[in-house]
Amino acid sequence: MLELTDIHMPHMGSVEFALLTEWLIKPGEEVNEGDALCEVSTDKVDTEVESPESGILISYVAAIEQEVPVGDVIARFAPVDSDPDQVARAIAAASGEHGGDVAVAPSPAASPSPATVATPVTGSATPAVVFEESKPPTDSLVLATSWFSPVNRPPAGARRGSPAAGQDQQSAGELASKSGFLQAQKSELTVPAGYEDVAYSATEHTRLRRAIAKNLTESWNTAPQLTAQVDVDFSAVSVARAKLNRDRASRGEAKLSYLPFIAVALCKAIAEHPVVNATFTDTHLLQWQAVNLGIAVDTPDGLLVPVIRDAQSLSLTELADAIARTSAALANGTGRPEDLAGGTITISNSGSVGGVVSTPILTKPQVASLGVPAIVRTPVARRSADGTSELLTIRPIARLGLTFDHRAFDGAEALRALISVQKTLENWPSDG
Repeated sequence: MLELTDIHMPHMGSVEFALLTEWLIKPGEEVNEGDALCEVSTDKVDTEVESPESGILISYVAAIEQEVPVGDVIARFAPVDSDPDQVARAIAAASGEHGGDVAVAPSPAASPSPATVATPVTGSATPAVVFEESKPPTDSLVLATSWFSPVNRPPAGARRGSPAAGQDQQSAGELASKSGFLQAQKSELTVPAGYEDVAYSATEHTRLRRAIAKNLTESWNTAPQLTAQVDVDFSAVSVARAKLNRDRASRGEAKLSYLPFIAVALCKAIAEHPVVNATFTDTHLLQWQAVNLGIAVDTPDGLLVPVIRDAQSLSLTELADAIARTSAALANGTGRPEDLAGGTITISNSGSVGGVVSTPILTKPQVASLGVPAIVRTPVARRSADGTSELLTIRPIARLGLTFDHRAFDGAEALRALISVQKTLENWPSDG
């Protein structure tokens, strides 16, 4: 008896669905644990799915361009030491290429893995092959097509596939169209009333832009959001930063921006005001013990928020290195979905593109987000050293904004946390 093992779409942080974009192996090929099995695109990042175990690929269950819920079956493996004849019959049965010696009898209902392909050991000259179909998931946003007809040949252009094998292959789009689901997913272009005669060009939303729109709309509609603001004088930080950067330049190291200083100050404020590092539920406020700091990064594809875990335990330079490393990974396409999951509070740095006011929308399920605008040289009134008069001086000022979920705490607490950030930055030691 040849036992087949179901291979599932792995969990990837907070990702619920992944679009399968390319198979990297074809049926009959042996796969080692850790080998790249397929490529997927999520609402956060594009990545490869590694094989969770070794085996021989018998069939694809998920099709190219199919959106698959995490945990759903995407392929089936036979053991590495399987009999070649049984493997060949299993592949033929799964792909529908039944010769005269093979009969396929689908199971009336799906059952948990492993599925089985049974070859009788009696004297019968006609082996019977039983292939179990997958039961359709009930929670898929884009209804899958795999339970109607598995696509068991590698797609044209697959890295290790044979072009000839795909000549009579049905595409995922054709399968979805036949099942009636693709039409439901196609969106009609709608022009607002009264604009029918106005010339326009139309650009279809990317997956990331659709995900951003969905997530921000859900956040805005779920949490009553306000932004508390305070002006912060960055004079002390500027002095310390200049000294540190001179030392780093002498060692051939990259300069520090203001962002890691702000991140350190935020972590210190959270220690005093843990309510801002939390998640609001209907019954409880979950205050997270670790500061998993999200850093909003502007990429060519859209806004992404990589997460620096346990940021409260990192030094200034360690935070700076972590920020640079995660940002670079997104820029060069090596970021992983898990790098974007599990954030407990976020810094949104609109100052990097020149914004002078920052009022970010919360990232679900967080209850606070720190907006960092540009640092602007601003005329400020300051008391003289003897306290007898006021002087007008120019200082580097940024108006930090803490957007918060008013269900979780009130504005006074948001301001107390923000003032804690302010005090840390304005009293930064000159030696760094």
